[in-house]
Amino acid sequence: MATAQENLPTIQSALQWVRVGNAKQFEFTKSAPVIKPSELGANQVLIENHAVSLNPVDYKMATVNFANVKLPAVTGYDVSGRVVAVGKDVQSFKVGDEVFGLLNLDSSNGGGALQQYSVGEAEALAKKPAGISHEDASTLGVAFLSAMDGLRQVNIDSTTSVFIPGGSGGVGHFSVQIAQIRGAKQVITSASKDDGIKILKEQYKANDVINHGKENVVDRVLELTEGRGVNVVYDSTYLPSSFEKSTRVVKEGGSWIVLGHFGQEGSAEANIVAERKANLVHADIARYWFGPERAQLKTLVHDALLQGAKWMEDGKLKPYINKIIKLEDAENALHDIMQGKGGFGKIVVKIL
Repeated sequence: MATAQENLPTIQSALQWVRVGNAKQFEFTKSAPVIKPSELGANQVLIENHAVSLNPVDYKMATVNFANVKLPAVTGYDVSGRVVAVGKDVQSFKVGDEVFGLLNLDSSNGGGALQQYSVGEAEALAKKPAGISHEDASTLGVAFLSAMDGLRQVNIDSTTSVFIPGGSGGVGHFSVQIAQIRGAKQVITSASKDDGIKILKEQYKANDVINHGKENVVDRVLELTEGRGVNVVYDSTYLPSSFEKSTRVVKEGGSWIVLGHFGQEGSAEANIVAERKANLVHADIARYWFGPERAQLKTLVHDALLQGAKWMEDGKLKPYINKIIKLEDAENALHDIMQGKGGFGKIVVKIL
């Protein structure tokens, strides 16, 4: 039987996802239902959301609905908050615990972060350290875990050179820091705006930042590596125009990492990587929800969350939050992200 806090509300404010497509997918409401504790799955918890961070997948899911979510529902997958109810088999959390982590990409039946109360799977959450704010903890979701998932599949040590196109993005700015933490010999990144370049150099101590709007990326990477190219490329830009360049700077025997469904067999980028006798690596946290790797969800996601929190506590990992907004402003923020106007790092929605 579920254990729950007393006097939970039955309705809540939410940015509801009401239709699939490229326009008018969302509607803000103050009367969305709050799932009853008795309706939680055995290994689920109900979270009172304090902060949520936004990602491109939030609007991409609403555009395509690749998880076949039953509407109306809610998107958003990065959350930090307080447990207010637990399913009957949950042993790792109790009512009152502060938690953070990743919500199920299938947000049917109370999931989705862009609301006041969300259902989460216990295996993809971790206890929030007291010294980390909910705003910072909420950023350790999709972007951070995607960075970790890509880079965990390659060797990085004091002999490794790494190129991370788009270091000002959510995944990019975490990847830059993870490569540095793991002791890479050289970390090269790129951005196109002066403020982004300044943040990468001053806040994240990135010595080699290419202005991809003004410089030839391939030439500059080869120049910075004395013509050798790099051991590892992590291209999280989602842009074929970037792929065309970044695939050409990976060394023979190196690795080219890409997010999601890009780089499939027969694609232009896969062909170039193969020609260069390099390895193509996919970073895709969706497979931990929907693929055979679901059995690894608790180990990989939970362990990565704890590692991220520890690095944060130690001052090694610093999320860049460019804006903190209210829930009712989330739709406009998602539109900005969709238009490539989301700014450096992350946007966080403060709910409590």
